Amino acid sequence: MEYAQEYSKKEKAVRILAGVFVGIVIYFLHTIWLIPIINDVVSRPHCFEWLGFNLADYFWYLVMVGVPLFAFTMSWILIPRGIAGIRERRFPPKAVKVYRPTKVKTGFLAWLISAMHLLIPFVLLLLAAWGYLQAPYFPAFDKQALDPNLCIKDSIY
Repeated sequence: MEYAQEYSKKEKAVRILAGVFVGIVIYFLHTIWLIPIINDVVSRPHCFEWLGFNLADYFWYLVMVGVPLFAFTMSWILIPRGIAGIRERRFPPKAVKVYRPTKVKTGFLAWLISAMHLLIPFVLLLLAAWGYLQAPYFPAFDKQALDPNLCIKDSIY
C-alpha cells in the first residue's frame, strides 16, 4: 500500500502557526469590523450606497448571489487538486503533501473524491446563477416606509 508524501515536522509547524495567525487575524477583523457593518446594513439598508447603487435596491442580489460567490472564492482552491486527482487516477495526487500518514486511494474511490473536489465549487456557481435568476422575484424594500432619520450620522459633539 502506497502512502502520500508527508510534510516535515518543520513544515508542519510553520504551516500550522501561519494558519493559526491568519485565523486569529480574520477572526478579529470579522468581530471588530465586519459584524458591525453587516448589522448596520441589515438594520438600515436604504442608508448605504456602494459604487452609486443603493443597497436596499440590490439587497437580495447581495444575499442570493454575493454569498454563494464569496463561498466560491473560498472553494476555488479545490479545483486544481480535483483535476490532478482525476488525471492521475489517485488521491491525493503525487504533488500534494499531507500532514499525517495517508494511504493513497486509487480507482473509483479516488475518482469520487476528486469529483467532489470539483463538484463543490461548481455547485456554488450554480447556486449563484440560480440566485441571480430568483432575486428579482423577492419583495423589494419600500423606501417610503423606511425612516430616513436612521441615515443621519450620530454626532459625538
